[in-house]
Amino acid sequence: MSFAHPLYLWTLLGLLVPIAIHLWSKKEAKTIKIGSVQLLSESTSKQSSSIQLNEFWLLLLRMLIVSLLSMILAKPQWNSKDENSSLTYVVEPLLTQNKDFMSRLDSLAEGQEIRLLEKDFPIWEYGSKDEKANKPIDYWSLASEMDVLKTDSIVVLTNGYAKGLRGSRPETSHDVKWIIVDVAQKVEKPLVAYKRGENLQLYSSVSNSFQTDISSKNISLGSEYALNLEGDSLLIVNQNSLSKVQVVVQEPIEISLYYADSLVKDKRYLEVAFATLSQYLDRKINVDSKSDSLATETEQAELTIWLSEKSMPSSFKKLISFKKDSIAESLIENGLESDTYFLTKRINAENAVEQRLVENLLDILEVNKELEVLLAEVDFRSVSETELQTNFKATDKRKPQLGSFAVSPYLWAALFILLLVERFVAYFRKQ
Repeated sequence: MSFAHPLYLWTLLGLLVPIAIHLWSKKEAKTIKIGSVQLLSESTSKQSSSIQLNEFWLLLLRMLIVSLLSMILAKPQWNSKDENSSLTYVVEPLLTQNKDFMSRLDSLAEGQEIRLLEKDFPIWEYGSKDEKANKPIDYWSLASEMDVLKTDSIVVLTNGYAKGLRGSRPETSHDVKWIIVDVAQKVEKPLVAYKRGENLQLYSSVSNSFQTDISSKNISLGSEYALNLEGDSLLIVNQNSLSKVQVVVQEPIEISLYYADSLVKDKRYLEVAFATLSQYLDRKINVDSKSDSLATETEQAELTIWLSEKSMPSSFKKLISFKKDSIAESLIENGLESDTYFLTKRINAENAVEQRLVENLLDILEVNKELEVLLAEVDFRSVSETELQTNFKATDKRKPQLGSFAVSPYLWAALFILLLVERFVAYFRKQ
């Protein structure tokens, strides 16, 4: 037997309480007035002996109640040795939706244990549908938890998506065999539609195990494409199927640029960079350039650029401020607070190209951020089995696998019975 919280066993010191009460308490005597004791004969009192016996059992019951309470707090568990299965198959939930694959697995894993590659590794039941099948999987995080499986060997059948590799390669006490199942799937999916004025641009993805491509095209409303009544979703009718994507209205990007006279040249480089971005994105970018003396305390532009040593606006969505740093490695660096950046050097033609000024500004603006989130969900590129392999840490002696079950429910029942018996004995003692 083991205890989940053994520190609570210190509460067994509470056994001293009923013992102390028993030793220090005085028996209440009942006074009976009689005329004379001359005619009473002396005899042994069986009643007195009975009362002492009842008090002994009452003390014992109360000590048992305190002991049971301490045990319940410590949460005892009964351990027993479990035999390991020789081989366990662990299958990615998404593969269970592929009938052809599962029919092949049934013949391969006949009589073997099949579990799902998700938290707690539940046993797969034939014909069941997993609601978590389409959720992303962290392969290495789950691999580090496979040591709890009571098995000698583990074979993992997975799609091996590249987006499922996160963090560092873990160590496992099981020599896990990873098998990439190539289901030869090619997924084409519309992602999002951007609306600029009267124009609609639809972005779609085509993904397979080797690559993921994004395509965009201008569309016109008609029999194939239609907006819902609210205008925030695009309905797509294709070969008797209906799909729906979000419509994002893209207004011109508003940028406020404040500059000092000493940094006029830097201002011009930034204006050219935003003009290049506007042409690349096919989206209007309005740059409102003003002297730093015309700055307002409240700034509502999507991006504020402060090329001055004067105090900057107190309110802004995103801010790039000039702060010269001779040891900085990049032209624009992140600030300590979110959505704040520093321009660390004076801009010239050389460092604007070498240190990718235009690309840095594009990252800061976070244009089409909805598209990046959706793209991560439909990325079906896979890695090789070697890239998935975890670090096997062999041990000279395998720890025996233990099965356990909680004893607490039985202790609660025993405690309830003892409380009833204690009340009965206490009541009988008073009679």
